[in-house]
Amino acid sequence: MKFQAHGHYSIYVESNLLHIDGKGPFNKELVTEYTEALETCVAELERQGPWYQLVILYQLSLMTPDSETVFIESLKQRKSRGLAGCAVVLSNPEGQSLITEQFGKAYLAAGVPHQFFDDVEQAKCWLDGMGE
Repeated sequence: MKFQAHGHYSIYVESNLLHIDGKGPFNKELVTEYTEALETCVAELERQGPWYQLVILYQLSLMTPDSETVFIESLKQRKSRGLAGCAVVLSNPEGQSLITEQFGKAYLAAGVPHQFFDDVEQAKCWLDGMGE
């Protein structure tokens, strides 16, 4: 059965940083759409050498089990194309410990260095330190 995409995201590139804002929950259809939408950004970033992600998650940003698999494969692809680290900011999240557990497990499965933050500036400082 095909479902309508559930969740919302926005993406843009700034220098060697992929900015991602997401508001969940996310289903497989949304994660598949998101993965396809990332392609233009990743193609631009991979030409620059190592690049990073700054992800800001809002509300109940959890993934359905079938969307987790798609997300992990997407992370593995991005890592193979130069993704060197990801800072995740939890902005007014519901279920913070569940989000941290689920996304942390996905980043570990893909082998992507990551860290969770409550503040965007702290996240940017951490990413800046990775790039040095």
